[in-house]
Amino acid sequence: MSVVRSRCAPLALLLVVLAGCQSGVDGGQAAAPTTSSAPTPAAAQEVDAAVISIDPPLGSVDVDPVTPLRVFAGHGTLSAVAVTDDAGTPLAGALDPASATWTASTDLGYGTTYTVTATATDAAGRTTTSTGTVGTVSPRTLTMPTVFPNADNPVVGVGQPISITFDEDVTDRAAVERRLSVVTTPHVDGSWSWLSDRTVHYRPADFWPARTHVAVDADLYGVDVGGGVHGQASKHVEFDIGPKRVGVVDASELVLRLYVDDQLVQSMPTSLGKSSSPTPSGTYVVMQQSRRYTMDSSTYGVPIDAPAGYRTEVEYASRLSNSGIFVHAAPWSVGQQGSRNVSHGCLNVSTANAGWFYDNFGRGDVVQVAGAGPRLAETDGFGDWNVSWDEWLAGSALHPGV
Repeated sequence: MSVVRSRCAPLALLLVVLAGCQSGVDGGQAAAPTTSSAPTPAAAQEVDAAVISIDPPLGSVDVDPVTPLRVFAGHGTLSAVAVTDDAGTPLAGALDPASATWTASTDLGYGTTYTVTATATDAAGRTTTSTGTVGTVSPRTLTMPTVFPNADNPVVGVGQPISITFDEDVTDRAAVERRLSVVTTPHVDGSWSWLSDRTVHYRPADFWPARTHVAVDADLYGVDVGGGVHGQASKHVEFDIGPKRVGVVDASELVLRLYVDDQLVQSMPTSLGKSSSPTPSGTYVVMQQSRRYTMDSSTYGVPIDAPAGYRTEVEYASRLSNSGIFVHAAPWSVGQQGSRNVSHGCLNVSTANAGWFYDNFGRGDVVQVAGAGPRLAETDGFGDWNVSWDEWLAGSALHPGV
């Protein structure tokens, strides 16, 4: 038997195969082609190693001591942080709930080198440790701010400015003002004004509203106030403004009228400074009070044995100025009180009236003198109210001339 070879056979075979692939059991739909392969092992997951960063960076020097020292962990968590000063004393601090950040809870010290050692752990349990130092600035000298009113004077009168004094010159006044805050209840607008390189005061445009609560923050620790001088400490004080107490006297009639919350409560004859030592006109603020006080002319340059000199003890002395103006008992001049000026500049009143003033007026209360001598200087005691509001604003380092 012979076999007939055909060039078409391969095509016929292909058609048969395709037909078989497309036919299903009982004439159903064709089944989809399937493939199979052996399973492959899962790829190994790569874990990033933990990274530690520190702010300020290790190796930093001359760091501001109020810069928050922080340690951060990336790709892991902090398992240990130790920060110690030159003496080995630990710096207090705490981790956040995620153990990703450690933050110092206290300010740094001046002129100190801190050693920082931190360990972080990654997801695979591997640890990373970083260690180094951070050094803080060493000031040329420090200056301590003193704030008045203070805890010893929780209630003052409506005329009391806030006073901050320094024991070193401040040459960067703006740097200081930016760190001073006054918050009042109710809200009262006011401004700082510099009286000298060591004194800055704060007051409203008008007297404080009676019964205002005042909170003062002088956040000056770590602040460079100029010339390498840094703030030694920060201060916080709170006080209240009492009732509005104002005394008014005009040199033309010599009667001191005293008002409480704008109601006249007392009138008393007085004698002001004679022509050779006139009482300055202007607004005074009671600075301090002494049950007994020795008046001494030598304190303002007149020797005791000079013709105009004196040294006399008086009762119920309420100081109104640095230059020595007081309301005080002067029984020797009762005959002239209300009719003639015979004092060395003080407001002379009777002993009974001086006692009343002593008992009912106090720190921060106001005495206004009109028609007498030249204007009281702004820098004499709390003479702050003797300049206009525009002049006051011009004394600020942050908004002069506003």
